[in-house]
Amino acid sequence: MIRLILTVVLCVVTAALAVFFTLNPGTMTIQFLGVNAEMPFILGAAALLVTTFLLVVLWWVIAKVWAAPDAFRNYRKRQRREQGFDALERALIASASGQGALAVRQASRAEALLDRPALSRLLAARAAEAAGDLDSAQLHYEAMLEDAKTRLVARRGLASIAETRGDDLAALTHARDAFDQAGQARWAYEALFAAQLRQGRWAEAERSLAEGERRDHVAKDVAGRMRAVLLTAEGRRIEDSEPDAAARLADKACDASPGFAPAAELAGRLLADQRRHRRAAEVIENAWRHEPHPALAKVYAGLRKSDSKTKRAERLRGLAALNPDHRESRLLLAEVALEQSNLEAARAALAPLLDQPPVSARLSTLAAGMEQLAGDDGAARRHMARAAHAPGEADWSDIDEGGRAFAYTDADWARMVEVWGREARLIHPRHERYEIPAAAAPESILIEGPKAGPGAKTETKSDSGADKTAPSYYEPSRAPDDPGVDQAEAAKRD
Repeated sequence: MIRLILTVVLCVVTAALAVFFTLNPGTMTIQFLGVNAEMPFILGAAALLVTTFLLVVLWWVIAKVWAAPDAFRNYRKRQRREQGFDALERALIASASGQGALAVRQASRAEALLDRPALSRLLAARAAEAAGDLDSAQLHYEAMLEDAKTRLVARRGLASIAETRGDDLAALTHARDAFDQAGQARWAYEALFAAQLRQGRWAEAERSLAEGERRDHVAKDVAGRMRAVLLTAEGRRIEDSEPDAAARLADKACDASPGFAPAAELAGRLLADQRRHRRAAEVIENAWRHEPHPALAKVYAGLRKSDSKTKRAERLRGLAALNPDHRESRLLLAEVALEQSNLEAARAALAPLLDQPPVSARLSTLAAGMEQLAGDDGAARRHMARAAHAPGEADWSDIDEGGRAFAYTDADWARMVEVWGREARLIHPRHERYEIPAAAAPESILIEGPKAGPGAKTETKSDSGADKTAPSYYEPSRAPDDPGVDQAEAAKRD
């Protein structure tokens, strides 16, 4: 509509000018170099306009011819840039889709076409990684270390390559340099922390965790649980050489995560060795309130070596009372009752558990001891036969055949950091690896022994003949399909 209006206005103006010049024809006189020329004004004006147009066109042609070489060079640059970006796009798509060989070819083409060394090196490195050529990728990343703009991404790439190759020392070095350069980068913290865990550098990992917590890379509750595991692992590492320092670390771990049983067990043992029995008892009792564990009861029973058997049993009943509804508390009460030949207390503790399947090997063994105490030898044997095939308890695998609790490898502790830290869940590596679990019942439960009537008192002796004054734990019968059981043992159980 606007164009139509403008066209109409232009036509009207043209017509008006035509009428005006017709009514006023006029004459144009030109004198130049002795030549006089006269012509109508309208014709002279038209000639002037045409001449001006021709001069402008001539000047444009001259300018184009003059700038033609530069224009051609610019055109070639634009063409190469377009081709380079096209190769870059193809390389990125190929790398993302796993076409390593194509990605390498397109990355090389992009590097040749684009005058962007940082971009081309990064693309070439990523393409080489996609193709599985780690050597070439490492060379490209190392070249990128020379440029401050690409130094951080180069560290990340080199750390990833080192981790893929299993070179933990190199991964740790690159991750530490990246974290020092840009601590706000979450990946740098995570790479450094993971490398320190794989190396078993618990003290260094704890310092990195503190820095990561300060920079909001990890939540405070998660950091607290992770710190408890790291301090416990470091304490176990130095407990023989530096027991006082190990005790301080374990005590600090209990404050960081009170329900972490390995920390409480270690702190209880070491504090008791320092004759700080009250603090040791507080640590174990607090842990039992959060999450009972048989290793805690084992340490709690031996806190004071001078205690009588009766006093020790009383203390264990007090420990169970701190979390009375927990299954482990009921089992502890049953063990104490069997140790004291208290049939009624043992039956009261075990009856609710026996009605809740599945019944574990440990529970079946305790039930056999209860029936033996009651004088029902047949029922005791049936429970022992059931124990031979019943599932084991994961918690008891935390105590090895030598009575040591949580004797884990560095890899186990590293995994514990993640699982306990992020999920607040205790793992049982020995149980997961089908290693032989520790015992589940006192040594006084011996089915082959003489019958004991109700209320009868039994006396437990060690192999050397000395009377035992505390509950002890022994290795239970293993299932027939356990590869560690020989034919003679299987025949004996049958």
